[in-house]
Amino acid sequence: MKLSRRDLVWIVPSGIAATFFGWFGWRTVKIQFLKSGPNAQPQWKQGERVRIAELAELDEVWSFKYFEYPLAAGKLPCTVLRLPGPVPGGLTVEGRHYAAWSRICTHQGCTVDYVRNTEAGAILYNYRSDHPFFGCKCHFGAFDPVQAGKAVFGPPRFPLPRIRLVAELGVLYATGHEVPLRPLESLRTTGGGSSA
Repeated sequence: MKLSRRDLVWIVPSGIAATFFGWFGWRTVKIQFLKSGPNAQPQWKQGERVRIAELAELDEVWSFKYFEYPLAAGKLPCTVLRLPGPVPGGLTVEGRHYAAWSRICTHQGCTVDYVRNTEAGAILYNYRSDHPFFGCKCHFGAFDPVQAGKAVFGPPRFPLPRIRLVAELGVLYATGHEVPLRPLESLRTTGGGSSA
């Protein structure tokens, strides 16, 4: 079969458009429906013991504190949060529930913030929630602390890595982190920097 110029003028743009829309559709499905949830039994890598806060500092549900956890590659920004109920990888002390996460977004490594004002979060991140969440201001991803840091909106596909907590004499300590420590460990496999 011989193709005329007129046929090519129609076939080539149609092929390009079909390829683009096929790729775009696959990307949309991957981002919106194929998100990985956190492991119910996290694997921990033991690390340095770091004092975070006294339990009295986190006396209300949804109270939080930022801290840094030392790794071989530098300090990892983190958040500890008091939650209304237990989550996998969290800590319960006398009926109070705590959990901590890395503040590094699993999408492209930006720093996530704790969004306590859900109305502001709905406007800024285009994600409506009935409770506070973590938001990444680079690409507007959202992570739900009630679901153990699961990525619930935007381009991130993996949950925030959790930080292991222990409590002694009314003080919270960080003693390690979940593996893999995304995106830091994925950088190691692609030739980027190393971590932990």
